[in-house]
Amino acid sequence: MALRLTIGFSDNPRVEPLKDGAVKPQNIELGFVTLDPSTLFQRNLFYDEFDVSEMSISETLLARERTDGTKWDWSALPIFLSRGHHWPYLYVNTGSGIASLADMKGKRIGVPDYDMTAALWFRNTLKDLYGIEAKDNVWFNGRTKELSHGGALGLDKTGPVGVAHHWLTPDQTLDVMLDRGEIDACTAIRPASRITAGDPTVIDRWGGTPIAGNPRLRKLLEDDGKAVVFEYYRRTGFFQANHHVIVQNRILREHPWVALELFDAFKRSKEIAYERARRAAATYLYFPGGDRGEQAAVFGDDPYPLGLRAMGKNVERAIRGSLEQGLLTRPLALEEVYYRTTLST
Repeated sequence: MALRLTIGFSDNPRVEPLKDGAVKPQNIELGFVTLDPSTLFQRNLFYDEFDVSEMSISETLLARERTDGTKWDWSALPIFLSRGHHWPYLYVNTGSGIASLADMKGKRIGVPDYDMTAALWFRNTLKDLYGIEAKDNVWFNGRTKELSHGGALGLDKTGPVGVAHHWLTPDQTLDVMLDRGEIDACTAIRPASRITAGDPTVIDRWGGTPIAGNPRLRKLLEDDGKAVVFEYYRRTGFFQANHHVIVQNRILREHPWVALELFDAFKRSKEIAYERARRAAATYLYFPGGDRGEQAAVFGDDPYPLGLRAMGKNVERAIRGSLEQGLLTRPLALEEVYYRTTLST
């Protein structure tokens, strides 16, 4: 009889072949629940309800350091199928004096959650390309202590250490603060369908600030960060991977074979998704392949490599960045994070 596992995942095209049954892991039956990442990770941290789940790398590291053995008892698998860049949603106040990323030092910057992996890579990029440390800026946490992932992990009580950091209240929103000049930049301006300022039940609140034609706001990177991402990889060799997969240790203790079976299934799913994308491009476009060729010239033919041979140094940079940015209080080794049978992948 197949082992039945409930898996929480975002809407990810590289996972679609696994969801639609084109890929079937041996002796495992997966029941997918599709959620947006912010809700999914909140449910992981507050309720621990999924057998297998997509999860923030940064928040996995913090949970590993802070677990007391009764919650967050997971092991990670080196499956990296998303790149959660803040770059397309990075806006600045036009009076801030910010003309490029190099001008970020000393600025007040709003992020949805200081501890989220996309924010960690944002700060890693500022340091690695421009020499700007996390402590050089003042940070504003858009989510409240009660609903934030950082609050669930105890950062409202213990950090970030050595960094100026402020929590927003339910009636504050990052878009309104940016419009008023109360912050200089915000990494995640995403207009919502309704105003939710003042609603303490909403994770990512929106204040209704006009974006198009607003003389006080400017999108900083008109290419959505493409040049920055390419430059960062060329100079450091790091992908800005933001999520991996976690499995409850209660399952791995009883069924240790599950780790590599899931790893292989996600790998096959990615490969089928790549082939589907190539066929779709050839079906629709007169001249397919320009953007793909440009990307391949930087990242190679596999922009989402799996396994620790390919991605271990990326995770180690995330660990080092977490220490530099006042999140982790001690360095973690890869074998503390990833399940033992996946360490040689």
